[in-house]
Amino acid sequence: MKPFLLRYKYQIALLLIGIAWIALLNELLDIKDQNVIYTDCDNYRESADFFYHYFKAHYYRPFGMAIIFGLPYLFGGDDASIYDFSFYINIASWLGTALLLFSFLKKYLTACKAMCFALLFYALLGPAFIIFHLFTESIFTFLLLLSFYFFDKHYASKSFNYLAIALGILLFTILIKPGIKFLAVVFVIYYGRVLIKNYSRLSMAFIYVAVGLIVFQCIKMKEEYGNYTISYIDGITYYNYLGAKAVALQTNTTFLESRDKRSEYITYLPFPAQRDAASKDFSHQVKTNTINVAKAYVLDMAENAAAPSDCIMVCRNLEGKPYYDTLKNVMVIISKYQNRFLSVFGCILALFYCLKTYRNPNVYTLMSLYVLYIVAICGVTCLQGDRFHMVFFPVVIILIGKFYAERTNKPVITLR
Repeated sequence: MKPFLLRYKYQIALLLIGIAWIALLNELLDIKDQNVIYTDCDNYRESADFFYHYFKAHYYRPFGMAIIFGLPYLFGGDDASIYDFSFYINIASWLGTALLLFSFLKKYLTACKAMCFALLFYALLGPAFIIFHLFTESIFTFLLLLSFYFFDKHYASKSFNYLAIALGILLFTILIKPGIKFLAVVFVIYYGRVLIKNYSRLSMAFIYVAVGLIVFQCIKMKEEYGNYTISYIDGITYYNYLGAKAVALQTNTTFLESRDKRSEYITYLPFPAQRDAASKDFSHQVKTNTINVAKAYVLDMAENAAAPSDCIMVCRNLEGKPYYDTLKNVMVIISKYQNRFLSVFGCILALFYCLKTYRNPNVYTLMSLYVLYIVAICGVTCLQGDRFHMVFFPVVIILIGKFYAERTNKPVITLR
Protein backbone atom coordinates (compact mmCIF):
# COMPACT_ATOMS: atom_id res chain seq x y z
CA MET A 1 0.00 0.00 0.00
CA LYS A 2 2.76 2.44 0.91
CA PRO A 3 4.62 2.06 -2.43
CA PHE A 4 1.34 2.74 -4.24
CA LEU A 5 0.72 5.89 -2.21
CA LEU A 6 4.26 7.11 -2.81
CA ARG A 7 4.11 6.37 -6.52
CA TYR A 8 0.81 8.19 -7.04
CA LYS A 9 1.10 10.82 -4.31
CA TYR A 10 0.58 13.72 -6.69
CA GLN A 11 -2.48 12.17 -8.32
CA ILE A 12 -3.99 11.33 -4.92
CA ALA A 13 -3.27 14.85 -3.69
CA LEU A 14 -4.96 16.27 -6.81
CA LEU A 15 -8.08 14.20 -6.16
CA LEU A 16 -8.27 15.17 -2.48
CA ILE A 17 -7.65 18.87 -3.17
CA GLY A 18 -10.28 18.87 -5.92
CA ILE A 19 -12.94 17.27 -3.72
CA ALA A 20 -12.11 19.64 -0.85
CA TRP A 21 -12.28 22.68 -3.18
CA ILE A 22 -15.71 21.73 -4.55
CA ALA A 23 -16.97 21.09 -1.02
CA LEU A 24 -15.69 24.51 0.07
CA LEU A 25 -17.32 26.30 -2.88
CA ASN A 26 -20.58 24.52 -2.17
CA GLU A 27 -20.43 25.48 1.50
CA LEU A 28 -19.64 29.12 0.75
CA LEU A 29 -22.32 29.71 -1.91
CA ASP A 30 -24.85 26.90 -1.24
CA ILE A 31 -24.59 25.83 -4.88
CA LYS A 32 -26.34 22.48 -4.46
CA ASP A 33 -29.34 24.17 -2.86
CA GLN A 34 -29.94 26.68 -5.65
CA ASN A 35 -32.22 24.36 -7.67
CA VAL A 36 -31.58 26.32 -10.86
CA ILE A 37 -32.52 24.32 -13.94
CA TYR A 38 -31.52 25.87 -17.27
CA THR A 39 -33.57 25.13 -20.38
CA ASP A 40 -30.59 23.30 -21.87
CA CYS A 41 -30.29 21.17 -18.72
CA ASP A 42 -33.89 20.06 -18.99
CA ASN A 43 -33.30 19.30 -22.67
CA TYR A 44 -30.55 16.88 -21.67
CA ARG A 45 -32.77 15.32 -19.02
CA GLU A 46 -35.56 15.02 -21.60
CA SER A 47 -33.20 13.35 -24.08
CA ALA A 48 -32.37 10.72 -21.46
CA ASP A 49 -36.09 10.22 -20.85
CA PHE A 50 -36.67 9.79 -24.60
CA PHE A 51 -33.89 7.23 -24.88
CA TYR A 52 -34.52 5.06 -21.81
CA HIS A 53 -38.32 5.19 -21.70
CA TYR A 54 -39.23 5.33 -25.40
CA PHE A 55 -36.01 4.39 -27.24
CA LYS A 56 -36.47 7.61 -29.15
CA ALA A 57 -33.99 10.23 -30.40
CA HIS A 58 -34.24 13.77 -29.08
CA TYR A 59 -34.64 16.49 -31.69
CA TYR A 60 -31.83 18.69 -30.29
CA ARG A 61 -29.70 16.49 -28.02
CA PRO A 62 -28.02 13.36 -29.43
CA PHE A 63 -28.10 10.27 -27.26
CA GLY A 64 -24.41 10.22 -26.29
CA MET A 65 -25.22 12.41 -23.30
CA ALA A 66 -28.49 10.54 -22.71
CA ILE A 67 -26.82 7.12 -22.53
CA ILE A 68 -24.43 8.24 -19.78
CA PHE A 69 -26.51 10.65 -17.71
CA GLY A 70 -29.78 8.74 -18.06
CA LEU A 71 -28.55 5.56 -16.35
CA PRO A 72 -30.72 6.13 -13.23
CA TYR A 73 -33.78 5.72 -15.45
CA LEU A 74 -32.58 2.20 -16.21
CA PHE A 75 -32.88 1.36 -12.51
CA GLY A 76 -36.22 3.04 -11.88
CA GLY A 77 -34.93 6.50 -11.00
CA ASP A 78 -37.05 9.62 -11.36
CA ASP A 79 -36.24 12.96 -13.00
CA ALA A 80 -34.60 14.31 -9.84
CA SER A 81 -32.21 11.35 -9.78
CA ILE A 82 -30.89 12.35 -13.22
CA TYR A 83 -29.84 15.75 -11.89
CA ASP A 84 -28.28 14.18 -8.79
CA PHE A 85 -26.43 11.60 -10.87
CA SER A 86 -25.16 14.27 -13.26
CA PHE A 87 -23.28 15.94 -10.41
CA TYR A 88 -21.25 12.78 -9.76
CA ILE A 89 -20.51 12.25 -13.45
CA ASN A 90 -19.47 15.89 -13.79
CA ILE A 91 -17.20 15.90 -10.75
CA ALA A 92 -15.58 12.64 -11.89
CA SER A 93 -15.00 14.22 -15.31
CA TRP A 94 -13.61 17.40 -13.71
CA LEU A 95 -11.21 15.43 -11.50
CA GLY A 96 -10.26 13.21 -14.44
CA THR A 97 -9.45 16.31 -16.48
CA ALA A 98 -7.07 17.48 -13.75
CA LEU A 99 -5.34 14.08 -13.71
CA LEU A 100 -4.94 14.11 -17.48
CA LEU A 101 -3.50 17.63 -17.26
CA PHE A 102 -0.93 16.42 -14.75
CA SER A 103 -0.10 13.45 -16.98
CA PHE A 104 0.55 15.74 -19.96
CA LEU A 105 2.52 18.35 -18.05
CA LYS A 106 4.85 16.05 -16.14
CA LYS A 107 6.45 14.97 -19.43
CA TYR A 108 8.28 18.26 -19.72
CA LEU A 109 7.95 19.79 -16.24
CA THR A 110 8.95 18.55 -12.84
CA ALA A 111 6.20 16.75 -10.96
CA CYS A 112 5.88 19.67 -8.55
CA LYS A 113 5.48 22.22 -11.38
CA ALA A 114 3.10 19.91 -13.25
CA MET A 115 1.04 19.71 -10.06
CA CYS A 116 0.92 23.52 -9.82
CA PHE A 117 -0.25 23.85 -13.43
CA ALA A 118 -2.92 21.20 -12.84
CA LEU A 119 -4.10 23.13 -9.76
CA LEU A 120 -4.59 26.15 -12.02
CA PHE A 121 -7.43 24.21 -13.61
CA TYR A 122 -9.12 23.87 -10.21
CA ALA A 123 -8.80 27.64 -9.77
CA LEU A 124 -10.95 28.23 -12.87
CA LEU A 125 -14.34 29.07 -11.43
CA GLY A 126 -16.47 28.52 -14.55
CA PRO A 127 -15.56 24.82 -14.94
CA ALA A 128 -15.95 24.31 -11.18
CA PHE A 129 -19.43 25.85 -10.90
CA ILE A 130 -20.82 24.17 -14.02
CA ILE A 131 -20.29 20.79 -12.31
CA PHE A 132 -23.50 21.44 -10.39
CA HIS A 133 -25.61 21.63 -13.56
CA LEU A 134 -26.67 19.03 -16.13
CA PHE A 135 -24.52 20.43 -18.92
CA THR A 136 -22.20 18.67 -21.39
CA GLU A 137 -19.11 20.80 -20.76
CA SER A 138 -17.51 18.73 -17.98
CA ILE A 139 -17.71 15.33 -19.65
CA PHE A 140 -17.00 16.76 -23.11
CA THR A 141 -13.84 18.46 -21.84
CA PHE A 142 -12.68 15.23 -20.19
CA LEU A 143 -13.32 13.10 -23.28
CA LEU A 144 -11.57 15.59 -25.59
CA LEU A 145 -8.54 15.68 -23.32
CA LEU A 146 -8.60 11.88 -23.12
CA SER A 147 -8.63 11.77 -26.92
CA PHE A 148 -5.60 14.08 -27.04
CA TYR A 149 -3.91 11.87 -24.45
CA PHE A 150 -4.17 8.91 -26.83
CA PHE A 151 -3.14 11.05 -29.81
CA ASP A 152 -0.02 11.90 -27.83
CA LYS A 153 0.56 8.22 -27.10
CA HIS A 154 0.25 7.52 -30.82
CA TYR A 155 2.83 10.16 -31.78
CA ALA A 156 5.21 8.94 -29.08
CA SER A 157 4.96 5.22 -29.85
CA LYS A 158 3.71 5.21 -33.49
CA SER A 159 1.17 2.61 -32.35
CA PHE A 160 -1.97 2.49 -34.47
CA ASN A 161 -3.98 1.21 -31.51
CA TYR A 162 -3.66 4.55 -29.72
CA LEU A 163 -4.72 6.41 -32.86
CA ALA A 164 -7.83 4.25 -33.19
CA ILE A 165 -8.80 4.87 -29.56
CA ALA A 166 -8.21 8.62 -29.91
CA LEU A 167 -10.35 8.90 -33.05
CA GLY A 168 -13.03 6.65 -31.57
CA ILE A 169 -13.38 8.89 -28.52
CA LEU A 170 -13.36 12.01 -30.69
CA LEU A 171 -16.11 10.64 -32.93
CA PHE A 172 -18.19 9.65 -29.90
CA THR A 173 -18.06 13.24 -28.60
CA ILE A 174 -20.13 14.23 -31.66
CA LEU A 175 -23.03 12.55 -29.86
CA ILE A 176 -22.43 14.80 -26.85
CA LYS A 177 -21.67 18.12 -28.58
CA PRO A 178 -22.59 17.95 -32.28
CA GLY A 179 -20.66 21.14 -32.98
CA ILE A 180 -17.38 19.20 -32.89
CA LYS A 181 -18.39 17.13 -35.95
CA PHE A 182 -16.59 19.22 -38.56
CA LEU A 183 -13.26 19.07 -36.73
CA ALA A 184 -13.71 15.34 -36.12
CA VAL A 185 -14.32 14.76 -39.85
CA VAL A 186 -11.18 16.77 -40.71
CA PHE A 187 -9.10 14.64 -38.32
CA VAL A 188 -10.52 11.40 -39.76
CA ILE A 189 -9.75 12.57 -43.30
CA TYR A 190 -6.22 13.58 -42.26
CA TYR A 191 -5.57 10.08 -40.90
CA GLY A 192 -7.61 8.44 -43.68
CA ARG A 193 -4.70 6.73 -45.40
CA VAL A 194 -3.55 5.16 -42.14
CA LEU A 195 -7.08 4.07 -41.31
CA ILE A 196 -7.58 2.41 -44.70
CA LYS A 197 -4.27 0.61 -44.39
CA ASN A 198 -5.27 -0.77 -40.98
CA TYR A 199 -9.01 -1.26 -41.55
CA SER A 200 -8.91 -4.90 -40.42
CA ARG A 201 -7.07 -4.27 -37.14
CA LEU A 202 -8.97 -5.19 -33.98
CA SER A 203 -8.49 -1.69 -32.54
CA MET A 204 -10.52 -0.26 -35.45
CA ALA A 205 -13.51 -1.45 -33.42
CA PHE A 206 -13.31 1.82 -31.45
CA ILE A 207 -13.88 3.78 -34.64
CA TYR A 208 -16.46 1.38 -36.09
CA VAL A 209 -18.53 1.49 -32.89
CA ALA A 210 -18.42 5.31 -32.76
CA VAL A 211 -19.37 5.60 -36.44
CA GLY A 212 -22.11 3.00 -35.94
CA LEU A 213 -23.61 5.03 -33.09
CA ILE A 214 -23.55 8.18 -35.22
CA VAL A 215 -25.25 6.36 -38.11
CA PHE A 216 -27.83 4.93 -35.69
CA GLN A 217 -28.53 8.45 -34.39
CA CYS A 218 -29.07 9.69 -37.96
CA ILE A 219 -31.39 6.78 -38.79
CA LYS A 220 -33.50 7.39 -35.68
CA MET A 221 -33.72 11.09 -36.51
CA LYS A 222 -34.89 10.24 -40.03
CA GLU A 223 -37.53 7.84 -38.70
CA GLU A 224 -38.90 10.23 -36.12
CA TYR A 225 -38.40 13.72 -37.55
CA GLY A 226 -37.71 13.43 -41.28
CA ASN A 227 -33.99 14.08 -41.87
CA TYR A 228 -30.78 12.09 -41.72
CA THR A 229 -29.07 14.38 -39.22
CA ILE A 230 -27.40 14.21 -35.84
CA SER A 231 -29.38 17.12 -34.40
CA TYR A 232 -31.52 20.08 -35.38
CA ILE A 233 -29.78 22.33 -32.85
CA ASP A 234 -27.44 24.01 -35.35
CA GLY A 235 -30.21 25.63 -37.42
CA ILE A 236 -32.22 27.03 -34.54
CA THR A 237 -29.05 28.22 -32.78
CA TYR A 238 -28.04 30.24 -35.83
CA TYR A 239 -31.57 31.58 -36.32
CA ASN A 240 -32.10 32.69 -32.71
CA TYR A 241 -28.62 34.09 -32.07
CA LEU A 242 -26.34 35.06 -34.96
CA GLY A 243 -29.22 35.59 -37.37
CA ALA A 244 -31.27 37.52 -34.82
CA LYS A 245 -28.34 39.75 -33.90
CA ALA A 246 -27.64 40.54 -37.56
CA VAL A 247 -31.28 41.55 -38.04
CA ALA A 248 -31.18 43.64 -34.87
CA LEU A 249 -28.14 45.52 -36.18
CA GLN A 250 -29.84 46.06 -39.53
CA THR A 251 -33.14 47.31 -38.05
CA ASN A 252 -31.59 49.19 -35.13
CA THR A 253 -33.57 47.18 -32.55
CA THR A 254 -32.33 45.34 -29.46
CA PHE A 255 -31.03 41.83 -29.83
CA LEU A 256 -33.56 40.41 -27.35
CA GLU A 257 -36.46 41.95 -29.25
CA SER A 258 -35.19 40.48 -32.50
CA ARG A 259 -34.51 37.08 -30.96
CA ASP A 260 -37.90 36.81 -29.24
CA LYS A 261 -39.76 37.72 -32.43
CA ARG A 262 -37.83 35.22 -34.55
CA SER A 263 -38.04 32.55 -31.87
CA GLU A 264 -41.84 32.77 -31.81
CA TYR A 265 -41.83 31.96 -35.53
CA ILE A 266 -39.29 29.15 -35.77
CA THR A 267 -40.08 27.30 -32.53
CA TYR A 268 -43.48 26.13 -33.72
CA LEU A 269 -42.31 24.89 -37.12
CA PRO A 270 -41.75 21.15 -37.69
CA PHE A 271 -38.09 20.31 -37.18
CA PRO A 272 -37.23 19.81 -40.87
CA ALA A 273 -38.94 23.15 -41.59
CA GLN A 274 -36.83 24.77 -38.84
CA ARG A 275 -33.69 23.65 -40.62
CA ASP A 276 -34.96 24.86 -43.98
CA ALA A 277 -35.99 28.23 -42.54
CA ALA A 278 -32.58 28.69 -40.91
CA SER A 279 -30.74 27.75 -44.13
CA LYS A 280 -32.83 30.13 -46.25
CA ASP A 281 -32.41 32.92 -43.70
CA PHE A 282 -28.65 32.44 -43.59
CA SER A 283 -28.40 32.46 -47.39
CA HIS A 284 -30.59 35.55 -47.61
CA GLN A 285 -28.72 37.46 -44.89
CA VAL A 286 -25.29 36.65 -46.29
CA LYS A 287 -26.40 38.11 -49.62
CA THR A 288 -28.37 41.13 -48.41
CA ASN A 289 -27.06 41.86 -44.90
CA THR A 290 -23.44 40.78 -45.20
CA ILE A 291 -21.83 43.50 -43.10
CA ASN A 292 -24.20 43.01 -40.18
CA VAL A 293 -23.81 39.22 -40.28
CA ALA A 294 -20.04 39.66 -40.08
CA LYS A 295 -20.40 42.27 -37.35
CA ALA A 296 -22.76 40.05 -35.34
CA TYR A 297 -20.34 37.13 -35.70
CA VAL A 298 -17.42 39.21 -34.37
CA LEU A 299 -19.56 40.57 -31.52
CA ASP A 300 -20.55 37.02 -30.54
CA MET A 301 -16.94 35.88 -30.58
CA ALA A 302 -15.94 38.84 -28.41
CA GLU A 303 -18.77 38.20 -25.96
CA ASN A 304 -17.94 34.51 -25.59
CA ALA A 305 -14.31 35.42 -24.90
CA ALA A 306 -15.17 38.08 -22.31
CA ALA A 307 -18.25 36.91 -20.40
CA PRO A 308 -18.19 35.66 -16.79
CA SER A 309 -19.66 32.40 -15.58
CA ASP A 310 -23.44 32.47 -15.68
CA CYS A 311 -23.50 29.57 -13.21
CA ILE A 312 -22.06 31.92 -10.58
CA MET A 313 -24.31 34.83 -11.53
CA VAL A 314 -27.52 32.84 -10.95
CA CYS A 315 -26.58 31.92 -7.38
CA ARG A 316 -28.78 33.49 -4.68
CA ASN A 317 -28.15 34.13 -1.00
CA LEU A 318 -30.62 31.57 0.33
CA GLU A 319 -29.46 31.66 3.95
CA GLY A 320 -28.78 35.37 4.38
CA LYS A 321 -25.01 34.99 4.77
CA PRO A 322 -23.44 38.45 5.30
CA TYR A 323 -20.47 37.83 3.01
CA TYR A 324 -22.44 36.13 0.23
CA ASP A 325 -23.10 38.90 -2.27
CA THR A 326 -19.58 40.33 -1.99
CA LEU A 327 -17.97 36.93 -2.48
CA LYS A 328 -20.29 36.13 -5.37
CA ASN A 329 -19.50 39.41 -7.13
CA VAL A 330 -15.76 38.85 -6.66
CA MET A 331 -16.06 35.36 -8.14
CA VAL A 332 -18.06 36.70 -11.10
CA ILE A 333 -15.28 39.21 -11.81
CA ILE A 334 -12.57 36.56 -11.42
CA SER A 335 -14.36 34.18 -13.80
CA LYS A 336 -14.72 36.98 -16.34
CA TYR A 337 -11.00 37.72 -16.40
CA GLN A 338 -10.10 34.03 -16.36
CA ASN A 339 -12.17 33.62 -19.52
CA ARG A 340 -10.56 36.66 -21.14
CA PHE A 341 -7.01 35.62 -20.27
CA LEU A 342 -7.35 32.02 -21.42
CA SER A 343 -9.30 32.95 -24.56
CA VAL A 344 -6.75 35.53 -25.70
CA PHE A 345 -3.64 33.57 -24.73
CA GLY A 346 -5.24 30.39 -26.02
CA CYS A 347 -5.65 31.91 -29.49
CA ILE A 348 -2.11 33.35 -29.44
CA LEU A 349 -0.50 30.07 -28.38
CA ALA A 350 -2.69 28.04 -30.75
CA LEU A 351 -1.57 30.16 -33.69
CA PHE A 352 2.03 29.95 -32.47
CA TYR A 353 2.04 26.14 -32.29
CA CYS A 354 0.14 25.77 -35.57
CA LEU A 355 2.81 27.82 -37.34
CA LYS A 356 5.62 26.11 -35.46
CA THR A 357 4.53 22.50 -36.03
CA TYR A 358 2.53 22.42 -39.27
CA ARG A 359 5.40 20.82 -41.21
CA ASN A 360 5.69 18.03 -38.65
CA PRO A 361 2.31 17.87 -36.90
CA ASN A 362 2.06 16.49 -33.39
CA VAL A 363 -0.51 16.48 -30.60
CA TYR A 364 0.07 20.20 -29.94
CA THR A 365 -0.89 20.93 -33.54
CA LEU A 366 -4.16 19.09 -33.00
CA MET A 367 -4.78 20.87 -29.70
CA SER A 368 -4.13 24.23 -31.32
CA LEU A 369 -6.55 23.50 -34.15
CA TYR A 370 -9.14 22.49 -31.56
CA VAL A 371 -8.80 25.81 -29.68
CA LEU A 372 -9.11 27.86 -32.89
CA TYR A 373 -12.04 25.74 -34.09
CA ILE A 374 -14.02 26.23 -30.87
CA VAL A 375 -13.41 29.98 -30.94
CA ALA A 376 -14.59 30.10 -34.56
CA ILE A 377 -17.82 28.13 -34.17
CA CYS A 378 -18.78 30.00 -31.00
CA GLY A 379 -19.40 33.09 -33.11
CA VAL A 380 -22.76 31.56 -34.03
CA THR A 381 -24.21 32.03 -30.54
CA CYS A 382 -24.09 34.28 -27.47
CA LEU A 383 -25.57 34.85 -24.00
CA GLN A 384 -23.94 31.67 -22.70
CA GLY A 385 -21.36 33.15 -20.35
CA ASP A 386 -18.07 31.25 -20.48
CA ARG A 387 -19.70 27.90 -21.29
CA PHE A 388 -18.41 27.50 -24.82
CA HIS A 389 -14.83 28.57 -24.23
CA MET A 390 -14.29 26.62 -21.02
CA VAL A 391 -14.05 23.38 -23.00
CA PHE A 392 -10.60 24.40 -24.23
CA PHE A 393 -9.30 25.90 -20.96
CA PRO A 394 -7.37 22.72 -19.98
CA VAL A 395 -5.80 22.59 -23.45
CA VAL A 396 -4.65 26.19 -23.07
CA ILE A 397 -3.08 25.31 -19.71
CA ILE A 398 -1.17 22.52 -21.46
CA LEU A 399 0.00 24.90 -24.18
CA ILE A 400 1.07 27.44 -21.54
CA GLY A 401 2.97 24.70 -19.70
CA LYS A 402 4.60 23.57 -22.92
CA PHE A 403 5.60 27.13 -23.82
CA TYR A 404 6.96 27.71 -20.32
CA ALA A 405 8.99 24.51 -20.45
CA GLU A 406 10.49 25.40 -23.83
CA ARG A 407 11.58 28.79 -22.51
CA THR A 408 13.02 27.59 -19.19
CA ASN A 409 14.45 24.15 -19.85
CA LYS A 410 17.96 24.78 -21.14
CA PRO A 411 19.82 21.98 -22.89
CA VAL A 412 22.49 20.36 -20.80
CA ILE A 413 26.01 20.78 -22.25
CA THR A 414 28.37 17.93 -21.45
CA LEU A 415 32.15 18.08 -21.68
CA ARG A 416 33.88 15.30 -23.59
